[in-house]
Amino acid sequence: MSIDWQRAAAYVGAVDAQEQILLTQFSKAGHPKSGAWTLPGGGMEWGEQAHETAIRELAEETGLSADIGTLLGVQSEWFDERTSERGQRGLALRLIFEAQNCAGELKTDFRDDDTTVGAAWFPIGAVQQLNRVEVVDFGLSLISTIEAADSAILTARDRTFI
Repeated sequence: MSIDWQRAAAYVGAVDAQEQILLTQFSKAGHPKSGAWTLPGGGMEWGEQAHETAIRELAEETGLSADIGTLLGVQSEWFDERTSERGQRGLALRLIFEAQNCAGELKTDFRDDDTTVGAAWFPIGAVQQLNRVEVVDFGLSLISTIEAADSAILTARDRTFI
């Protein structure tokens, strides 16, 4: 079976020292997920590397800059004619990057943005109460896995073996 379109996009998973995650609110007339919260990110432009897309999208949607680090994971989503807003079969590939050292002033004026209408930090525990897209839960699962691995490494380093 062939597909009619493919979309590659880069997103950032940014968690601050207060265990808050940075999210943006998506809005597009007629889109089934309009109004939902998502990770900052979006489609790659011609000639961009994925980490460059993550940097650009973070700045455009939130007004912040950050150090873009490790590729945390890749999420794929298949669409058929019923589930695609285009009415065609397609594939979305979403690359999730770790973002550290966020700096700048969080954007509050979204008049110049086509699809972003909000940006905010949310306590991780409160995210489950939000209207959100799947990439948020996927990103949180990746961040949790990395944090658990980092914790295990630190614990192993602290052990004294006799």
